Amino acid sequence: MNSTFFMQEAINEALKADPNQVYPNPLVGCVIVKENKIISRGYHKKFGENHAEVNAIKSIKKPIDNAELYVTLEPCAHFGKNPPCSNTIIESNLFKKVIIASPDPNEKAMGGIDNLRKSGIEVVVGKLNDSAKKINPRFFTFFEKRRPYVILKFARTDDGFIARSDGSSKWITEKDARKDVHITRSGCDGILVGRKTIEKDNPSLDSHGIGRDPRIIILSSRNFSNTFKIMHKNPIIFSRNILKKTFKDNIKIILDTLFKENVQSLLVEGGEKTISSFIKSGYYDEIHEYISPKKFGYGIPFFGDGDFEKVRLSLDLVEEFSFKSDIKRIYKRKCLRD
Repeated sequence: MNSTFFMQEAINEALKADPNQVYPNPLVGCVIVKENKIISRGYHKKFGENHAEVNAIKSIKKPIDNAELYVTLEPCAHFGKNPPCSNTIIESNLFKKVIIASPDPNEKAMGGIDNLRKSGIEVVVGKLNDSAKKINPRFFTFFEKRRPYVILKFARTDDGFIARSDGSSKWITEKDARKDVHITRSGCDGILVGRKTIEKDNPSLDSHGIGRDPRIIILSSRNFSNTFKIMHKNPIIFSRNILKKTFKDNIKIILDTLFKENVQSLLVEGGEKTISSFIKSGYYDEIHEYISPKKFGYGIPFFGDGDFEKVRLSLDLVEEFSFKSDIKRIYKRKCLRD
């Protein structure tokens, strides 16, 4: 066995957790190795509970020394819900070497690497770094790019329309596809729509009881009546007084604000103008496309003023599956910018 194998095992441990249970923390896994054999494993199971390193140390079945600890993220150096993991590793007196996949991008948590080295433990950083970061794209996007991880979602007809010419769109997809959207909502911190979506559909924009409800963000040039459902949910509203620049600059303003509001992931469910603006700006990470077999013949396209086939060239189709009537495609950007 080599170090690559052991770090991959640590990544596999991390993936055992439910991201919604761990949030706002990332998925983290750990394995402890002695004489080229894994003798203990652990992962972070739930926010507020023990971190991966602590669980792995507590799972050791017999006395050891001079062992190696593999962990997917830099052990924390701050007091939060738990004491610093780097302190626990040092005080255990069990380890001669710690191998870390990724440094922690969160300024509040970083410092574990320095603590371990100062204690005399050998530290290696960067083993399977890219693979480890891929299991926590929202976490790393938020702290490294200082903005939410952005998912664009739209439902379209087979001939490419998200609504009829009068703006009506209920319902393009069937219940099972709509339930899948509610699941996605429950895993996001915020949901963003434009004014027209509110006025046309008066949506609740919640998870329909599946999980936690995202915070509602609205782009609007005017105030809303209290008759709309979302007005009783303390939405964040971006108005013309705030958004005065180009669509790209405006989206940057929105994302900067949401970063300060600790919105780690954002689901954009707006209409053609909102979705198109985000695509053109480049400030997005995934696209969730729901395709219905229905045809409108004419109506409002899902991507205005441009050729979406060209956009597809910059995307990787990472998942596709079918519901009873509809299809869902998930795309991720090949080369993330900003």
